Amino acid sequence: MKTETEFEIQYGNSTIQFSLNYSARRTLGISVYPDQTVKVTAPANCELKKVMTKVEKKAGWIQKQKRKYASLDRPTWTPEYVSGETFYFLGRRYRLRVLKGIESVKLSGKFFLVTVPDKSKKGIIKNLLDSWFKNHANELLKNRFERWQSIIKNEKIYFNAIIVRKMQMRWGSCTEKGNLILNSELIRVPVDCIDYVIVHEICHLKYLKHNNRFYNLLTKYLPDWEKRKMKLEKDYR
Repeated sequence: MKTETEFEIQYGNSTIQFSLNYSARRTLGISVYPDQTVKVTAPANCELKKVMTKVEKKAGWIQKQKRKYASLDRPTWTPEYVSGETFYFLGRRYRLRVLKGIESVKLSGKFFLVTVPDKSKKGIIKNLLDSWFKNHANELLKNRFERWQSIIKNEKIYFNAIIVRKMQMRWGSCTEKGNLILNSELIRVPVDCIDYVIVHEICHLKYLKHNNRFYNLLTKYLPDWEKRKMKLEKDYR
């Protein structure tokens, strides 16, 4: 069986390094990750010459993706928690409207209505919103996990517990002890992207590495995973 191998091509004055992995998929796919690594997944019978030609044709796009991720090192926007600001919930944009009254948070139409006794107390507004997102993340992410839990039974995967918490660099992860960890910030992205992360991590409970067996299992339960992955990385990183 062919395994993951490192290659490189020259593009202008720069060198693009990439890892090549063969799988049961029918088409050749190229992925650029937030750490700027490039991975190519090709059909088992695909010739290396065809792979290199494809990477050369996509070199401009690859460099563009790498520059995009490199730009993420710049300072990010910090909310001021004032009326008019935008917050995401399940991939949709909602504007913040701060009102005066008894403390509460309500989603109404296209608005987050946050009511506080003193509108100048930004810390209170932040805490109310953070608590709202945290509570909804715990409930919704665990409910979405239940939708896919049958994979664990079907594949005889050892599973211990699901944990929802805020993470800085990853959407999800898993441990050798059978714990599946989801980033609570997933509450801000579309449901189809949430499902991609969940199925991805469930497959990792069986195969920790990104190898042929992992991708075959992922494709078995989520044939359009690449489309969902690209959407998540393009719009919500």
